[in-house]
Amino acid sequence: MTEYSKLIDRFERLVRTPIYLMLGIAGEKLIYYTSVENILRIWSSDLDGDDRRPVSGERVTTLVTPKPEHDFILYGRDITKGRELTQLYMNDLEGGREEPALEMKPTRVFGASYHEGKIVYTGASDKGVSIYMGGVGGKAEELYTKMTLMFVTDFNGRYIFGFGQLYGDSRSFEIFRYDVDKDDFTIYTPKKGSVNGAPQVFNGKILFSSDYTGEVKLYIMDQDSLEPQEVRLSKDVKPLDFISYGWTYDGEIWYTVNTRSGYRTFIGDTEIKYGRGVIGSLYRYKDKIYLNYTSFTQPNSIYRLDDGEFKPVIESNVDEDIKKMFRRTEHIWIKSSDGLEIPTYILESNTSKPGPTIIYVHGGPWSQVFDSWNALIGSLIVSGYHVVAPNFRGSTGYGPWFMKLDIGDPGGMDMEDIVAATKYAKESGLASKTAIMGYSYGGFMTFLSTVKKPDVWDAGVAGAGIVDWDLSYELSDTFFKSFIDTLFDRKADLRRDRSAIHFIENLKVPLCIIHPQYDTRTPLKPVLNYVYKLMEKGHPFELHVIPEMGHTVSKVDDIMKIIFPAIQFLEEKLK
Repeated sequence: MTEYSKLIDRFERLVRTPIYLMLGIAGEKLIYYTSVENILRIWSSDLDGDDRRPVSGERVTTLVTPKPEHDFILYGRDITKGRELTQLYMNDLEGGREEPALEMKPTRVFGASYHEGKIVYTGASDKGVSIYMGGVGGKAEELYTKMTLMFVTDFNGRYIFGFGQLYGDSRSFEIFRYDVDKDDFTIYTPKKGSVNGAPQVFNGKILFSSDYTGEVKLYIMDQDSLEPQEVRLSKDVKPLDFISYGWTYDGEIWYTVNTRSGYRTFIGDTEIKYGRGVIGSLYRYKDKIYLNYTSFTQPNSIYRLDDGEFKPVIESNVDEDIKKMFRRTEHIWIKSSDGLEIPTYILESNTSKPGPTIIYVHGGPWSQVFDSWNALIGSLIVSGYHVVAPNFRGSTGYGPWFMKLDIGDPGGMDMEDIVAATKYAKESGLASKTAIMGYSYGGFMTFLSTVKKPDVWDAGVAGAGIVDWDLSYELSDTFFKSFIDTLFDRKADLRRDRSAIHFIENLKVPLCIIHPQYDTRTPLKPVLNYVYKLMEKGHPFELHVIPEMGHTVSKVDDIMKIIFPAIQFLEEKLK
């Protein structure tokens, strides 16, 4: 087998390694989302991880937390080949009969919940984002509409709960409570301008995070009085942010925090000890704790906590030769051009130093690189590339103040953070040649960075990126118009300056462009316009349009189609 054949073999084995994301427990069954059999969909098993079977169709877009008393699951599926128009479905726990949950117009859905025969969800409409409700098998009715970002998180029969940018402030998130009986929509915030996280409800109590005191904390409040009380954390916990939180099925609070020294998880006052990696979700059922754990070298798996130790229930592992390709992982803080410290992951491949290095730019931008399984980063490592992954300003996980720093400045100082990470890679002796690479917001940053900072990198790989914000705005639905307005803090005149298509004459490095055919978040049309200009300029590029795929991945083959062209391109340009 040639070296190139070995590379392709490692790459394919890594990408096809299944993940298992636990969604909850229903009717004595574990419910989880998995890529087993190379299709991302929902499965069930018994509580020991046996009797596994698929219980949903393909292209699942909406995941609804199941409850132990349910003998069914509720979820949404894209029925438009990637255009993200969703129909809600229900199925029994054996996967025997999938049926539409209610009569609804397929729409982009942002959260759903269920209570005693009633389904609620938020979805994009012609007028904005609307709250809908309908009985199982009945017709969904529009209850309330607002021209803003808004997400349903919970429903208890009387109240629908959620959060969003309800006051129209790009830098704040408020909680809402919709009274079904009184047709009353109440906006709650402990302080105007604060960022309040997704409300989670248990027996009339609302759990949420907020930074209204200047520090991010957890709070509980009564669903009627809406008066918050702080949740006291362990004294030695100094959270940068809450990664996830919720209630156990018997009403105890659990949470995972990010700290300067890594992730930590607690259930009540008890810390669940683990090394690297992160616990993303946790469920206690009949005195047993089930959890999801993952790291850069451990695919998402489901474990049961027995006597303080993780016992695998449904575990996924990579082959040993692949794991050995991950030589070293480090989390550091790099100073940007203005002195701001940028949290950054350094992942060394088992190859030479200095060696070819990828500056990986995550999507979002309100997302982050976790110490968790990432098929794209993993594929780069096993292909012999070092990876530098900055959580640039605008990333989540480091506090709302950090997340808000790129609002009104996308492609500005966050780009400087990425340049600083590249500078570190070169000056530390890690990198020989470098490429910038990303998907979604990372694709946008790749396009823009290579024309605004044309001498920093040796190549660029842009996946599902934006090159023309004005045209993308015109092509967007109401939700993504609101998203763009928020990102730019409603500075429409800034959109032109942050659009690579207007600065294409500065481009010096070769580009690999990868884009889904049916992407409605980052439409293909502006990218094709960019390609035409590259052709006129006579500039070297590759274009790979992935047929019948939208912005999100629904099959393992979709991941292959995104990553494989990039690996081939990088082999030619960086090695």
